[in-house]
Amino acid sequence: MKKAQTPDSQHGMDAPDAKNKPRRQPNEQASRQAYPESGGDQGNQDEISLAELWLKAKSVIAYLWRFKFLIMAVGLLFALGGYFKVKMAKPSYSASLNFALEQGGGSGGLGGLASQFGFSMGGGGEGLGGDNLLSLMKSRRIVQDVLLSKIYVAGDSVLLLDQYLRSSDKLLAKWDSLGIYPVDPLKCCDPKQDSAIGVVVKAVSEKSLAVAKVDKKLSFVTVSYTGSDPVFTGAFVELLTAKSTNFYVQTKMANARANIDLLERRVDSVSAEMQAAMVGFASAQDQNSFTVQSVAKVPSVQKQMKVTMLTTLYGELVKNLELSKTMSAREEPLITIIDRPHYPLRVRESKLKSAVIGGFLGVFLTLLFLGGRAFLSDLNKQAAALKQ
Repeated sequence: MKKAQTPDSQHGMDAPDAKNKPRRQPNEQASRQAYPESGGDQGNQDEISLAELWLKAKSVIAYLWRFKFLIMAVGLLFALGGYFKVKMAKPSYSASLNFALEQGGGSGGLGGLASQFGFSMGGGGEGLGGDNLLSLMKSRRIVQDVLLSKIYVAGDSVLLLDQYLRSSDKLLAKWDSLGIYPVDPLKCCDPKQDSAIGVVVKAVSEKSLAVAKVDKKLSFVTVSYTGSDPVFTGAFVELLTAKSTNFYVQTKMANARANIDLLERRVDSVSAEMQAAMVGFASAQDQNSFTVQSVAKVPSVQKQMKVTMLTTLYGELVKNLELSKTMSAREEPLITIIDRPHYPLRVRESKLKSAVIGGFLGVFLTLLFLGGRAFLSDLNKQAAALKQ
């Protein structure tokens, strides 16, 4: 017969399990009661947060709507300020010029051809590359040369620098007080003039002049200038492009043209010597026309050999000279003007655009001020409620 299990025996069997089972701490039970683990309440909290957010947005809109006339008045005031700022200020003119730069071919054939006569065409180095032209156009040498160039204004010849000074009464009075106005390009420049011109060059090249490629993969270059004088603005862009591109081409082709000049002088020298040798040979032929002895004909034969040698040399030189000119023409960079400044020049700033920007700025600042004031007021109310 099976023995009936008493409660004590059953409790004894469950005792090891009770020892192994950890006891629930009071703090843990309290925390679980305070924060029940249920997923449904989290969705209700999200819905309450969105509802509160919507109510808060409606209250903010209602609060700002109370000040709608103030917002409109400030925006209108800023718009009028922007409009009259542009209208009362000096107009700013912008001139742009676009040109295409095409590099010439390599000078390998020309260099090999010139090396036959002991010349070098200078094709080993890169020299002034296409990208260096952009920096060259903003260099002081080129900009100062442009400023000291003459232009015609209403039939009178004036320096471009003088035209620039006339656009600024303050700068003109300062130059006049220093005794350096007007500038004489033939006597330029003493240390005082050189320093003053350096300030103008820096202001022109760093603040108002922009030279850039439209696309790095393309060879189109845009030169633009912004100034208060339309005459100076348009003339400066065109003269700067002309002088910088001419200097670029001359520097690029200086070595090749120098060697072509040497070849031309060699051709002229050989031609003169060949003509003299031909005259000498003809004279020797006349003297030896009735001579029987062969020894007496030796000078005539020598002159004939010299004429033959000089004729061959002259033919090769002429041929190589023409080939050199052809190769030099292929190597020369090609610069093509695409767009020139069109008159009247475009005014850079627009009154309507400035008024719109000013209006938006006024509205934004007013909304920012009202929102900040409401936020600080709400913080003060919460702080007072906590103190109570």
